[in-house]
Amino acid sequence: MRLRAHGVAVLLLAGAFCAAQDSPATHSGSERTFPQPVAAVQAVLQRLPGGTAGRLPALDGFVAPGAQALSSYRRPYYQCEVRVTAAKSGGSLVQVTAKITAWFNGPGHSGYEALVSNGRVESDLLDRLQEELDASSPQGHAAARKGQDLSPPAKSTAPQIEAPVPQLPGHPVVSEGPNQSPAAPQDRPLQQEANSLEEILRNQSHPTNLIAVKQDGTPVLQSPAVDAKVLFLASAEDEFEVLDETPGWVHVRISGLARGWLRRSMLEMPGEAQARPADEAVVAGVDQTAPTDSPPATLFSVSSQEVGSFPGDWAPLKGKNVKIISLQQKPGSGRITSPQAKKQFTEGLLRLESKGMASDAAGVVVVFDAEDGGMIAATRTALEQWNRGTLPDVAFWKQCYLDPPEILGAN
Repeated sequence: MRLRAHGVAVLLLAGAFCAAQDSPATHSGSERTFPQPVAAVQAVLQRLPGGTAGRLPALDGFVAPGAQALSSYRRPYYQCEVRVTAAKSGGSLVQVTAKITAWFNGPGHSGYEALVSNGRVESDLLDRLQEELDASSPQGHAAARKGQDLSPPAKSTAPQIEAPVPQLPGHPVVSEGPNQSPAAPQDRPLQQEANSLEEILRNQSHPTNLIAVKQDGTPVLQSPAVDAKVLFLASAEDEFEVLDETPGWVHVRISGLARGWLRRSMLEMPGEAQARPADEAVVAGVDQTAPTDSPPATLFSVSSQEVGSFPGDWAPLKGKNVKIISLQQKPGSGRITSPQAKKQFTEGLLRLESKGMASDAAGVVVVFDAEDGGMIAATRTALEQWNRGTLPDVAFWKQCYLDPPEILGAN
């Protein structure tokens, strides 16, 4: 009898454990169960606000501590893999795996590295999915309508005629107050108020002390120095209020008491709106008179320039200060670019840089910040000889540092 009771207790515990595996409250972190079927969850994922990939404002708070300092990384990006399977309870089990990558710029090497997520990206995606599922469920719609008519109808011998309350498309039902007539239209006052707000916005003058960012991924720094801490990466057309200016830097208000510094060359200053078309590639220092039938020259734009230690082990520049130029692909140019396009663009950029190099720079490094990116480096001596014509093109490219070696194709 004791053995039988003990066996029953074990079965009850096992049953409770299995039930807990399918309950919505049991999963946390990178997986969670939902009562909705798989098809419904997948449909909501397709239109999930914020999507499942994008840039991170910073690495701090999103990745687990590692061997390298987070301040050595730039341009963090996350991409979530979401797996939806049927749960035993009839609902759905959603599992999220986040891949976080960032560009590492260290004294020994540089390149994109994968970092370990601390679970915040995954839990945030699951929370957003939970909110969207709750909003799209029948219970969510019923909750929005709850409270419209909670009082019982008054006893009367006359027939009761209930007029429907008009609603604006896309707006939730507005609950009726105690002194409000059920038949009073709700859309007209709301529409009048919306029109009034739009008119106020149209009549407001645009402040004259705002600057606009030209390129996606422009770093907002803590101080006016190329090696200063990056607070976050601004997007193209982001606007900031100007607090102070220097010949090369602009001090801006980020929000509230938060402040930051931006390179002046990366900004659209007041009065410069007509300087160039908005969709023209901003290529610092590259000859803009190139023929229009040379599309590779428009595939890239300069995202940042700085003077720092050479990010590699190449003996001619190891441990020396160089000018580092980071390039971005122009939006819509595709995922990868040809070696010929990279070579043509780099040639024009290096020829210009060789004419006016800073005295403390031992060479120039060009970094392609793209899926098929890489790095090209040249010494000051090779650049000067090449620009004077004493070093042929073939010999010059053989003296350059290419990572990977096939980045420019066959030289």
